[in-house]
Amino acid sequence: MDALINAMTLNQRNRSDWNKNFLPTTAATAGQWSCLARGAGNPAADTIYNTGTNLLFQPVYDSTSGAGNIPHGGNVSPLYKSLINASAFTAAATTAPCVLMLVDLIGFYRVTSTTTITSQATTNTLMNFATVTASATDTLTTTSTGSNIAINLFPYTRVRFTTSGVLPTGLAAATDYYVIKLTDTTIKVASSYANAVAGTAVGITNGSGSGTNTLQCLLPRYTSGAGVQTFWWANNATPLGAGTPNCSHPSYTNSAQTAAKATPTVLPVGKTAAENGMIVYSGTGVGKYGPFMPMAAGDSGTASIENIQISATWTSGEFSVGMCVPLLTMPITTLGVASERDLLNQIPSLPRIYDGANLVWLMYNGAATPVNSAIAGHIDSVWN
Repeated sequence: MDALINAMTLNQRNRSDWNKNFLPTTAATAGQWSCLARGAGNPAADTIYNTGTNLLFQPVYDSTSGAGNIPHGGNVSPLYKSLINASAFTAAATTAPCVLMLVDLIGFYRVTSTTTITSQATTNTLMNFATVTASATDTLTTTSTGSNIAINLFPYTRVRFTTSGVLPTGLAAATDYYVIKLTDTTIKVASSYANAVAGTAVGITNGSGSGTNTLQCLLPRYTSGAGVQTFWWANNATPLGAGTPNCSHPSYTNSAQTAAKATPTVLPVGKTAAENGMIVYSGTGVGKYGPFMPMAAGDSGTASIENIQISATWTSGEFSVGMCVPLLTMPITTLGVASERDLLNQIPSLPRIYDGANLVWLMYNGAATPVNSAIAGHIDSVWN
């Protein structure tokens, strides 16, 4: 409470009011989940989730143009930002009851090859996450690079190094290492995930090598994949065509950096003519899931997806596979009555909002929901 009072006194806080319309093309049925980034309002509808190269992972930030995200006050590191309060309400007929879920949508794979029924390999291109220098024996200091904030680097993240000159002695290019996090800007690295958990670091002698040395990883936030969920949603005004394929990830890497994991054998079933914004396997009945794709037993997050597959064709349209972390779940029970969540006192979770977070709403429909139904609310964040 002292920290909160101090932050409020110093005006280290942000309130963002939002107003989103439900899906722009087709009414929803009970049990359906949708991504509200597709809907008009404030912020405006996204324009990016149906762009880019097929099956290529694309990271997303709050600064990404056309992402349709909720503002949260921008980058504040080295301070920590938390979500402390939220509200939502609607007066649109039959929209309530419903459930809203605020997620940090980290990035996505666009999928245009909807008539291919064999396993399709994705492209996971590592991005330059931070520059590094050797600051003490076995220790590296990270410095933010562009949109990539070094503070977002998670323990046990699988990383590689590149250089324009020579890496510090003990490191090799094109080699997997695993992060032992010391502080937000200092790390050691291990030669295996098990060694990282045990704290057994690779020996790095003093000296920073030469040139610019860069640490690379895939995800811009939650970089190890801890807590990262995945979901598929229709991303185009043209609905997905005829077909009810099973949906699966034949190969993904979990947050323990174990590769070749797979969706369990009881697979989600996609919907014929899934409309713009719909999470394609949600609804009621056998094979319906919502909102996230199931993971193998014991897995608690996804670091990357190596393959996606549909068992039958969708004859038109396309979809996106998103990677996100859920931050807040909030039911709206009654038309015209605000739902509120106090995340400090009522539900003391204070979910952290990382620099660069791309905040969007997912929505579960408890009843038939008309096209363009209006939903409004706000979020409060504070940093200290």
